[in-house]
Amino acid sequence: MGEEERTRERATVGYGGASIAFIAVYGAINGVLALVPVFPYVGGGGFVPLSVAFTAIGPLVLGPIGGIIAAVIGGFIGMFISPAMFPLGLLDVLLTGILPAVFVALFMNVDDNRWYLLTVLAVLFTTVMWFVYPYIFPGVPGQTPDALFYLSTTFFWLPWLILLFTPVLKTWVPEWSRMDDPKKRYIGVFLGVLAGIEIFYYWWTAPYWQIFAYPIELSFTSNMFGYSWWWPVLSILTTVIAIPVIEALKRSGLPRIPRAIW
Repeated sequence: MGEEERTRERATVGYGGASIAFIAVYGAINGVLALVPVFPYVGGGGFVPLSVAFTAIGPLVLGPIGGIIAAVIGGFIGMFISPAMFPLGLLDVLLTGILPAVFVALFMNVDDNRWYLLTVLAVLFTTVMWFVYPYIFPGVPGQTPDALFYLSTTFFWLPWLILLFTPVLKTWVPEWSRMDDPKKRYIGVFLGVLAGIEIFYYWWTAPYWQIFAYPIELSFTSNMFGYSWWWPVLSILTTVIAIPVIEALKRSGLPRIPRAIW
């Protein structure tokens, strides 16, 4: 290994190997992109901002720790400059601004046993919560979930719960996303992002269902006819944006960041 390669392998001083400046700049970009709507929130009252896609890319570029910190920065900036995208204020900083990075970071690092355990626990807990909150506890007045509602939730947790115990998520996604083979890299990044975004969906939407007393029919419609196709589309968009950025970073000569995919 040459001197240049050894230099690139050394982590930059900062958080999780990412420099403070890199994290701050990326977080600021996330915050500004909260101004850009890409999909109306099913049920009215807001939009899914483009910042969700860039927040999900953060752990791929900055590593899991740096990506999550950048998401925190972007969430607070977005709350102040784009309040329409953050109607719940500080709660939406967590829901819209931070959680996409958290769940994508989990799925993109399952080849590490510590991250794998955290991911399994997160998916299991999310699965249980789908059946409990908010319609069973604490409950929404006049709303009782039926079998069709629960069936509509399986799009978002069942595939990932199964695939976590197969090589697809445990090995192939983190391995393929770091390969030089363009086809495998696109597939790996897409699956990792989609898994993270679909688990994130519950935590992003369930508080709205409770706070605004969503009827079961509206929540069912959101699941079946709204986000069941929109999250895959957003994940494709995220992948198409992410791969050129990753390729540019690989060629840049910058020090590599641990657990980033470039």
